[in-house]
Amino acid sequence: MSFSDMVVGKNGLLVELRCHNSFSEKIYTDITNYLNKQLPQWKSTGFIPVADAVSIFNLIEELSGGSQFWSEEVALRVEDALFEIQEIMSSLEE
Repeated sequence: MSFSDMVVGKNGLLVELRCHNSFSEKIYTDITNYLNKQLPQWKSTGFIPVADAVSIFNLIEELSGGSQFWSEEVALRVEDALFEIQEIMSSLEE
């Protein structure tokens, strides 16, 4: 599964959140594993491929937007995920 599919594909994390009001830990783990694996290359080249950058922007935007339909548990998990992804991406500046 491509990174874009993990984020916005028909079985992606954001579709699970929007359509099922649930947070897929497996997909989220795949996303963070992918980001952490790519970080060294992105740091060394100073370049994030456009497809990955767009998916990252969509992910952060959607997670930060919240939803009135999520349970408190899902909303808290999404908030934690957002902070973790922002932390991963901020490590590019180090």
